[in-house]
Amino acid sequence: MFERFRGAGTVLAGSLALLLAACGGGGGGGSSGGGGGGDGAAKSCSESFSADKAAADAGACQPTYNAQCDSLNLRVPINAMNPTPCTKDGADGGVTYQTLKVGDTEYVLVTPPTGGKKGLYIALHWRSGNGATMINNMRLSELAKARDITIAAPTSPYVLLGGGGVGFVREWDFAGAADAISAVINDAKIQAKLNANVTVVVAGVSSGAAGATRFLCERGNEMNGILLVASGTISSESTAGCLSAAAASKADIGAKAAVSTPVVLVEGVDDPAYDTTVARYGQFKTINGCSAAAEANKTVKLNDQVDIAYNTTCSSTDGAALVTVKDSGHNWPGMDRPIPPNPLTDALSLLGTSTAMSIFGKVSFSFDATLQGYDLVRSLD
Repeated sequence: MFERFRGAGTVLAGSLALLLAACGGGGGGGSSGGGGGGDGAAKSCSESFSADKAAADAGACQPTYNAQCDSLNLRVPINAMNPTPCTKDGADGGVTYQTLKVGDTEYVLVTPPTGGKKGLYIALHWRSGNGATMINNMRLSELAKARDITIAAPTSPYVLLGGGGVGFVREWDFAGAADAISAVINDAKIQAKLNANVTVVVAGVSSGAAGATRFLCERGNEMNGILLVASGTISSESTAGCLSAAAASKADIGAKAAVSTPVVLVEGVDDPAYDTTVARYGQFKTINGCSAAAEANKTVKLNDQVDIAYNTTCSSTDGAALVTVKDSGHNWPGMDRPIPPNPLTDALSLLGTSTAMSIFGKVSFSFDATLQGYDLVRSLD
């Protein structure tokens, strides 16, 4: 599932243990508030998060949850076949879903009731996940509705385990990932009737983050920002070489330097690959031409659990940020439920932290990688 450095036996054993423990009532669900703001007037931090706003008033920038869509009900720890509809207080939330296919890649197109014309967000799942479960667990219906953007959540066409199109372990860290993602972007623009120059943000978690990085290296001019969550170690030598070559301002044999783009990395301190992500942040700053001066490298303390390091003094005009989440493991902070869900521990705490656990470590609600992560990418452009 999420973890790319634990054996399948550990994953299955952990899943079984959590499943056997699932005998209590469901938890989840955060405080209401936030949501998308209208054009024109200055937006609040809950309407459009940024590190600068958090530095000015951290208290007004704390994450809020489920303002647009209710939290999901308890569910079994397997992939969903379809997204769970967005409802709010029992009423239809107005979000629509289409299952489409381009080439060998199936994807779910999420459209908010306002049309979703303000952006296109490509959501890349973890190893063994799929597009529908990515929408559910990462609260992407809420993102679409709150920010009036279209979501495209593809299921990787690459089967790591299984075959005949029925593989149960699919992942995004493969050689054809960039081409598959590009095809989804182009088709989604047509299907959603989006402007050809609409802002495109590519987001990925774990294996999906590796796929997003491949896309940056090979087709970076086709997007306007990248969000890498629990990105861990970039397993592909060519992708790692791409970032290293770009950061070193030299062309390694067989490596293509990444183009600059606004980049946000979100990583839990308890993720075994945290130190690697810190190093990647340094490379992205170099790629974007960010100043090395101390005054240009800022850090804001969002709360006791979250520090945001960022730099917007960049020759490319594309900034970079690293969100360090101290109470998180190899997970997506702010996700609706741990994967697999554990009803004994997944309740949100009034203190802003959570006891939610999965086989990939603690799930944090101190930062919202969904709404705040998207806004942070856009603020660095």
